[in-house]
Amino acid sequence: MIRFLVHKSYPVGRLRVFVFTLICFLLLTCCYAQNTPQYKLIKTIEGAFIDVEVDNLGNLYTVCERQQVKKLNEKFDSVAAFNDMRKFGRLYALDVSNPLRIMLYYKDFLTLQILDRFLNIRTTLDLRQSGILQCPAIAQSFDNNIWVFDDMENRVKKLDESGRVLLESPDFRVVFDEPPQIIKLEDFNKYLYAYDPQAGLVLLDYYGAYRSLIPFKGWQNIHGMSKGIVATNSKGLVYYKPGTPEVAEQPLPATLLAMDKIRLWGSNLYALARNRAIYVYQIME
Repeated sequence: MIRFLVHKSYPVGRLRVFVFTLICFLLLTCCYAQNTPQYKLIKTIEGAFIDVEVDNLGNLYTVCERQQVKKLNEKFDSVAAFNDMRKFGRLYALDVSNPLRIMLYYKDFLTLQILDRFLNIRTTLDLRQSGILQCPAIAQSFDNNIWVFDDMENRVKKLDESGRVLLESPDFRVVFDEPPQIIKLEDFNKYLYAYDPQAGLVLLDYYGAYRSLIPFKGWQNIHGMSKGIVATNSKGLVYYKPGTPEVAEQPLPATLLAMDKIRLWGSNLYALARNRAIYVYQIME
């Protein structure tokens, strides 16, 4: 029980207003606390890391400053490593959406390396041999092919592992008055997402056909989750499922918003910090 000690001269009307306001504040605080997840730090992985990803089996992939890629299992034990570093310059993107087929992209050399689940090289693909001279974004496709954004032609293309073009989207310069500058591709749950932080989210189907442009601007850390995609903005987490009119939002603590990279899997949040360590948080409802 909460007891209030009030001076006898305090006006009764003001006292009632004060008590009512206090009760409302306490109720709102309780409701917010119940609906806001807590983030419990469960693991710190020390190292000079520059990138981190997690696949849909819960395996963690780390990239250190020497470009070495390591695979850790759910218990954070190292199970594989890729040491063929700096052969094609700096690693630009790491796609682990298929745990059996890991893809590394070296933008400066327009080269893709496709690895197996043990991080052994399966094949190497030079995009220049496919006529692609600028490519700011790549992604694995659901059918084990490769999505690339051809910046010279302003269109998305699907390639097989030999580099043959299987299909392509319409020219974005024809579709849009101001074509978006795509920096991220994500193939997930029947859709291909192409993202420009200044223009928004371009939604394509699996045949490369344009569906819509949704003005979700300033997003980062975009990756597939559940039946849609999750990302971060200046306030916290955002989740979008195609066919729904709005996004679901969840604030994040300032410490997590300051992280260089965030990934979600199951009840865990993986964060790459500016000190190059990786922090693993359990999301407590």
